[in-house]
Amino acid sequence: MTHTDLPDGLRRWPVHPEPGPGEALTSWLGRLAGLYRLSVEQLLTHNLGAASAQFDRGADLDYQTPTIIVHALAARTGVTVNRLRPMTITGCVPWLAATLNPVDGQKAFSAYVRQDSVLLPPGQAGYHVVNRWVPWLPARSRPWRTARRVCPTCSIDPSRGVVLLAALPLMLSCAEHGCRLESIHEVRRAHRYGESMTPRPVPDAVAALDRLTFEGIATAAVTLPSRTVHVGVWLRLLRTLLDEVSMVDSRAGPGLAALLHQIWDAANLPFRAGLSFWRPYERLSPPRQEAMLQAAATAVQLAANGRIIPGGTLGSALQPAPQRW
Repeated sequence: MTHTDLPDGLRRWPVHPEPGPGEALTSWLGRLAGLYRLSVEQLLTHNLGAASAQFDRGADLDYQTPTIIVHALAARTGVTVNRLRPMTITGCVPWLAATLNPVDGQKAFSAYVRQDSVLLPPGQAGYHVVNRWVPWLPARSRPWRTARRVCPTCSIDPSRGVVLLAALPLMLSCAEHGCRLESIHEVRRAHRYGESMTPRPVPDAVAALDRLTFEGIATAAVTLPSRTVHVGVWLRLLRTLLDEVSMVDSRAGPGLAALLHQIWDAANLPFRAGLSFWRPYERLSPPRQEAMLQAAATAVQLAANGRIIPGGTLGSALQPAPQRW
């Protein structure tokens, strides 16, 4: 696109950083505005031509950004619309979720979580009533506004952005440094007052799982032991696995219950993280979500090492690739 091709007489901004892999739109806009010593609000209110009139100061741009603003940003920076859209939650549809409407919860849950299986045979998980549900997101009146998390090591570099989906209960650690993601507010407060924040490690199985998830976010594909799958398949596999490790003994049956206990014992955690009554993963407390992720990571590790044999429709993807002679 040349300057003469730009809509509404917009001119390309002279300096603009490239978005990082999986970076959130507001993170990139913050780095972009900082180059011009502006706030994001100043950047969008006065520098997008006609699109500036569509900027809502109260809106969460990481959840949804008006199309006219996305196109204006593409024109100003040269970053394509197709690259900008996945920097918001709504732009991650359909691979993150087929729908973001919680009213479709029961149908969406059945299709996203229970249509396939990983550890359990097909249909073994049974049926649960799930109202107002969206995968990975809390079904609230404001569907986003979750706590942003960052790697304390990455945050030292001002050219590093904040990963959009790190705000969801998808990952616990930085894929590059293997340390725990921390609240962005705590990290920034430490930087502001010159305090050190020692990176905290996560279990090796969790770090390996997070590397797979980030690979999917960054490249749209995940390399599993037996084959490579699309990130949308991986997220559904992971969400199904999280559901299965939360199953009660009676629903799993004797043989499968032993498999689930083996996973929780290997993770060195109480069975089902002490959960008394089943709830969808999105409605669990953060400590229980973390425990479920650790159990799921342990299951992936055990399957890759051949120590368990997943019996579900997607389970073979986690097993070692067959040797070819």
